[in-house]
Amino acid sequence: MSSVESFDVLIIGGGFAGASTAYNLAKKGLKVLLIDSKPWERIGDKPCGDAVSKEHFDRLGMPYPEGKELEQKIEGIKIYSPDMKTVWTVKGEGFELNAPAYNQRILREAEKGGVEIRDMTTAARPVFSDGFVRGAVLVDRRTNREYEVKAKVVVEATGYSMSVRSKLPPGHILAEPLDDKDTDIAYREVGYTSANIEEPEYLRIFITQQASPGGYWWYFPKGKDKVNVGLGIQGGMNYGSVHEYYRKYLSVYAPDLKEVKIRGGALVPTRRPISTLVWNGMLVVGDSAFTVNPVHGGGKGSAMISGYCAARAILNAFEVGSFDARTLWDANRCYLEMYGAKQASLEIFRRFLQKLSDADINYGMEKRVIREEDLLDASVSGDLHLSVADKAMRILAGLGRPSLLFKLKSVADFMGQMKSLYKRYPATPEGLERWKAEVKELIERFEIALR
Repeated sequence: MSSVESFDVLIIGGGFAGASTAYNLAKKGLKVLLIDSKPWERIGDKPCGDAVSKEHFDRLGMPYPEGKELEQKIEGIKIYSPDMKTVWTVKGEGFELNAPAYNQRILREAEKGGVEIRDMTTAARPVFSDGFVRGAVLVDRRTNREYEVKAKVVVEATGYSMSVRSKLPPGHILAEPLDDKDTDIAYREVGYTSANIEEPEYLRIFITQQASPGGYWWYFPKGKDKVNVGLGIQGGMNYGSVHEYYRKYLSVYAPDLKEVKIRGGALVPTRRPISTLVWNGMLVVGDSAFTVNPVHGGGKGSAMISGYCAARAILNAFEVGSFDARTLWDANRCYLEMYGAKQASLEIFRRFLQKLSDADINYGMEKRVIREEDLLDASVSGDLHLSVADKAMRILAGLGRPSLLFKLKSVADFMGQMKSLYKRYPATPEGLERWKAEVKELIERFEIALR
């Protein structure tokens, strides 16, 4: 190893989570290094639907996308039943991004604020001693030169590869694995359409267990004649190749896609967040911390939230001069309050939706046993409220499928319990193991209730 360098903060990964962390640390007087394995012009280029709610930018004070970064302003989502006879419209402002362009803009802003950025650089392994992460061994991919960077805080933002925390000592709290069943295997193509798109200001989601088991198809316009088309299927279920589903059903959900410019696939975590985003000398953000929305699979907004919370905790740690788990713990409280508690309750909703048949979904949407308000309430707050009057109306609607109504009531109850449990997240690291056992027990009870 040829050399050793020292920084206050090392951020490994320059996607939305890493870039957001760097952006919020810029101009704060810290010596920060951010690395990414891709060349500059490809940083942030990741298979995704590329849609982000406007609310996230407003809440975090992040700049809106502009110019080439913004491909389409969004006014809402249209959700189609499996037989396409029922269409819900859920209103909500957002942006369909040129994700690499926006991501790179945020990195440039961070760079102007003093953050050093090195592209084509990977982390071979973390430097770990005395229970602390103290840096990482990096590799310059252009020269294959290996060198060590010491840092008081390391931020893991490597996405679903989890390439740093997975190399921590066996059993380490931050080496939490990802169950295949808590993932979606996604594939998408971006291209031009044969004619102008009708209502390009609305994203389209097609719920269908037949064509995308455990997931959904999407059709996200990027302008009047450009579209991002793809699907996700639940992992760990032996459903077969996502590419086969794509080829078989593309003509159903995107018959107008003609000139494909971009192709790619990814694995997406669709569960509650990692049990703790922090430990001694290290924070985990973005997909690596399982911050993706479990129902719709969007992760860019929540990645920015995790980056914001990580930066806040890091700045506090430097103020007090301590970098252990107890000092960094505020990142957990921040993220769970802003997004994670809702996200955990949505895992319950996701598990419910994945067990429904197309016939159940068709019936539930048509008869309004399940309603667009349910999805809106759940997506915004993580709650599913069923008043006495509401239950009575749904009983009448659900007479043809009483088990569906019963399950919906159970789902609402368990979502509330999960959210409440996350609101009672331990105040210190000492309470984590007992709390984790409570979460596990709650999920096991829910799975039994849904049988």
